[in-house]
Amino acid sequence: MGMQFFKPYKGPKYDEGICGKKILVLGASFYCTLHECKFFEECTDYIKKDSGKFDTICPYYNKLEGNISLSDEPSNAIDNCIKVYKTFAKFMQQFINDEDEYAAWERMAFTNYVQFFLPTTYTYQCYLSERDFKAFCETLLELQPDVVIAWGVAITKEIREKNPYVSKEELDKLPENNYYVWRMELPGVDHKITIINCYHPSSKSWREEEHQKLFMKHLKNVLYN
Repeated sequence: MGMQFFKPYKGPKYDEGICGKKILVLGASFYCTLHECKFFEECTDYIKKDSGKFDTICPYYNKLEGNISLSDEPSNAIDNCIKVYKTFAKFMQQFINDEDEYAAWERMAFTNYVQFFLPTTYTYQCYLSERDFKAFCETLLELQPDVVIAWGVAITKEIREKNPYVSKEELDKLPENNYYVWRMELPGVDHKITIINCYHPSSKSWREEEHQKLFMKHLKNVLYN
């Protein structure tokens, strides 16, 4: 244990879940655009891959209400409910009986895969490391989700083809699921964890009719079965 930098957000009704399923939403990364910050180069150094030194001393985060730390960013992102999180909450709202646009997040957990702040908005493969996968597994052990909804394609290989807890049988079944769904068996979790992949809600591909149709089809199957 101890590979996590980012503390996952956990909604107050996470254990109730959606359709009786505990859901972890997994994004790719957080990034920083404050190039003028005196800590920027070291904090976002993709060779060191470690923002921990600046957790409680980031000039920007120190000014935010509650004086939050960098590692609190998953909760900060949800609490501020910026556009991408609103988009996804609105999509998930159809599975719950609540008109509050924030209600879906109360029933889900959220974190990002990469465990340091990136210097760019795009998640390049050189940013990824073994630490990230170990942190992902720590999060799964901590939250024990039934379902992981993974946003985007930047980390797909890491949590699918390179994942030692995904069997060859699961990989062989990917074409049947349009490459949207697979399962992993992690020691310490007493059930199979279903991972369903979708395009990032901020991307143009998310809005494509074919994607919406296939994602909805497979998500319904995951949630209702």
